[in-house]
Amino acid sequence: MIYINKNIIERIDAKLEQLKRLRPIQPALLKKLHEQFALELTYNSNAIEGNSLTLKETFLVINEGFTIKGKPMKDHLEAKDHYEALEYLYELTENQKRIFLKSL
Repeated sequence: MIYINKNIIERIDAKLEQLKRLRPIQPALLKKLHEQFALELTYNSNAIEGNSLTLKETFLVINEGFTIKGKPMKDHLEAKDHYEALEYLYELTENQKRIFLKSL
């Protein structure tokens, strides 16, 4: 038997209602959310694997091309590669969505 906390369900429902009120989401906001999600997913995934970059350092490596003094080059490359892999997946799914919609 699975126990689901009523408080969690209420919080999810409230957030869903909040999201519905924001629709339609403006393209600029959607792009910003996409970028923020990809950055945080990259940071968190790499941190789980022992990467020493902070969230801010990950941002600087990905968006500004910085190298962070005292941090291994391996960590920089992991961050950039992870982010690029996510962007590639987004591109593939967008292309598949276009192909699917054309077939309708």
